[in-house]
Amino acid sequence: MFKGSIGIIMIILIVASVFIPVDIPYAFDSTAKVYPLQEWVIHKRPDGSMVSTLHDYKTGLLKDYASYQFDRGDIVNIQFNPNRIEESKIDSGELIAVIQSNLLNGQLVALENEKNIEKSNLLRAQAGSKPEIVSQAREELHLAEQELEIQKLKIVRAQSMLDEGLLARAEFENTENDFKQAQNALVVAQEKIRVVTSGERPAEVEFIKSKIAALRNQLNFLKTSTDNYTIHSPITGKISFETGLDGDRMIIADTTEHILIIPIKLRDRDFIGENTTIELSILGQDTLIPAKLIGVNEKVEIINRNVVVLAKASVSGDIPGMASGMPIKCKVTCGAVKPLEYLKRSTNLELK
Repeated sequence: MFKGSIGIIMIILIVASVFIPVDIPYAFDSTAKVYPLQEWVIHKRPDGSMVSTLHDYKTGLLKDYASYQFDRGDIVNIQFNPNRIEESKIDSGELIAVIQSNLLNGQLVALENEKNIEKSNLLRAQAGSKPEIVSQAREELHLAEQELEIQKLKIVRAQSMLDEGLLARAEFENTENDFKQAQNALVVAQEKIRVVTSGERPAEVEFIKSKIAALRNQLNFLKTSTDNYTIHSPITGKISFETGLDGDRMIIADTTEHILIIPIKLRDRDFIGENTTIELSILGQDTLIPAKLIGVNEKVEIINRNVVVLAKASVSGDIPGMASGMPIKCKVTCGAVKPLEYLKRSTNLELK
């Protein structure tokens, strides 16, 4: 009966194509999936690692990818900006979160301390290599030796006077203290001359400089890593959160334009062209929303047992009732054709 009905329809359309030379719009229905123009996702996995991705659905490109891997045993704290994530919209460049790694912070402190120690060693080595510093230290040593000789004579004379009862005990003790101070001053001067002359070799200075440069490079690398742990939004968009078995996601979607991915049956692929129009039917709305065709992917896929290619279209503006991820019915009109051509296309559809 079905084939008989098709035969009758074919006869009617063939007759109509001869006596009624009018064009008939050829259209078919499909179900599209809605995507935002761009979508930035921070995915925190159960193992503690994080991945950041930025998709551009209009171009089909993954514009940015970043992976945050942390050493086992490291304590990582992720602090989201409470002043922004509570809002429904985020602006481009705004601070979203700061990642703090105890291990990384500890390495920074240790390297900074080591660098400061080497800088002190460099100052000591450089000071020892300057002739004027050495000359000054030697002069101070000479003066300390002379002062001690003077104090030796004074203490000998004071001791003799004390024994003869010509000097009070208090005055002797003052002379004795001066003698001890002269001894200590000589020890300090001797130590100073030892220090300033111990690092006079240029090779030691260059070696310390190379160590400081290496430590500075390590610090710069770790500080760059720390800067990367300060996360800013690359786009302006609406913020949302998802929780699942594979971890938590924070999503920022740019919905200034919606991108539609529309499955087109392979046999209709060649009918898509410049004159193709696409209209969307949103649940609860009587008005059809026009969409602009962007292009058709050449890759052939199988969806719901149908051999299809994927067309891409766009709708600008904030459309009430349209949300990312939702399926939406659409009507694709490929232009008007003669009744016989319409019969050929329609028959293929019905017999499939």
